[in-house]
Order: sequence, then C-alpha cells, then structure tokens
Amino acid sequence: MRRVLALGAVVAASVGAVLVACDLEVDTKYGPHSGLSKTNLPTAPPSEGGIGGDGGLGCGTPVDAGACSVSFASDIWPKMQTTWHCTDAKCHGGTSYSPQLDSADNAYTNMLNYKIGSRPYINPCSIDTDASTFVCNISNPNCGSSQMPFPDNTLGSGPMSGSDLSQVATWVQCGAPKN
Repeated sequence: MRRVLALGAVVAASVGAVLVACDLEVDTKYGPHSGLSKTNLPTAPPSEGGIGGDGGLGCGTPVDAGACSVSFASDIWPKMQTTWHCTDAKCHGGTSYSPQLDSADNAYTNMLNYKIGSRPYINPCSIDTDASTFVCNISNPNCGSSQMPFPDNTLGSGPMSGSDLSQVATWVQCGAPKN
C-alpha cells in the first residue's frame, strides 16, 4: 500500500499534479471498508419530516421518562383490541382506515408513522401531550376527521372513560414507549 502511495506521489510530482492520498485502512463505524458484508451494511437515515417506515425516529432520541405506570403492551394495546374497538374489521383492523392496527407491533409502528396535519400521532421524543395527536384525537371531536373511538357508540365503544383518557395521557407523558 505504501509503495502504491509513494509511486503515486512520484508520478503526480513528475506531471505537476496534486495527489490526495486516501488511506483505505481507516476503520468506519461499520469496520474497515473491506469488511462490509450483508450483516453490517450502513442503513438509510430516517425519512425527512417524521418517523421513517423503518421505525427510525426522525424526531431524534426518544425521551427517557423513567418507569411508566402505563404499558403499551399491558394497558393501551389490549383496550385498543377490546374496549375501544380500534382493531375491529370495520375500523383500523380492516384495510380501509389508517393507521392499520392489526397487531401490537404494527399498531405501534403505524401510530409512529401516522400524522394528523403535520403532527405525529405518537411522539416518543416528547413528554408533552400536545406533541402527540393521540390525546387530542381521543378527547376532541375537532382533532382529525373524527373523534376516536366514535363517541356515538358506532362500534359499541362510545367515548373513552375519564380513566382511559388519563391512562393514554400518562403513557404519552412517559414518551409513548413501546413497553
């Protein structure tokens, strides 16, 4: 390698050109250039303007609000499947309405990617309930196209109880973790 660089410098000097040396042995965060493989390729950055389809956060680093008394897996997702009827086939469990909520993993990822206006439905980079439209959408008929779940008992859910609204707000204030 040194011979090649030295030879290049001699040739460049003899023709009056400037040679910029490139040391191919420098390690990147993925290892040396020659060490890249399918298992350690660089990944694309999250899409601009929000959360990328790969689940990467466009907002930055998720907040660490500490232990949260509300869990997505134990409290929020089960109510989305039952009490609130979000996952019913006539609603977000079917193919007609976004975000799709057909499984816990897809529901969380799809809510990360979903926006009302320009604001994310859930924002794990903030503990402010106004930074996520989820709280607004479940408590205000003027947020989004309709209040969720339908307050008129369309699918048997009626409006959320005060306890349920409080639980969602607490989870969002924890940074809406996938806990």
